[in-house]
Amino acid sequence: MTAYFDARETRSRSDREADQLAALRRQLAHAKANAPYFRKHLRDVDPEAITSLAALATLPITRKSDLHVLQRNSPPLGGLTTVP
Repeated sequence: MTAYFDARETRSRSDREADQLAALRRQLAHAKANAPYFRKHLRDVDPEAITSLAALATLPITRKSDLHVLQRNSPPLGGLTTVP
């Protein structure tokens, strides 16, 4: 038995960051393709361009305080879900 759950726990910082950014790009593409709110909110975002933490910082955000308006204008769940 090893001291680590799997090899991901011992990867380098750059490898971990690359893996996380790749997962984020997949998630952004999925959200744009399947959630009405994110289709509009991320319309100017190319998921494939998010290749660094600096690029991550440029993404538009949704604040918690926005959620009640989203819910009121587009029930249920404000268009945030990716499933019907």
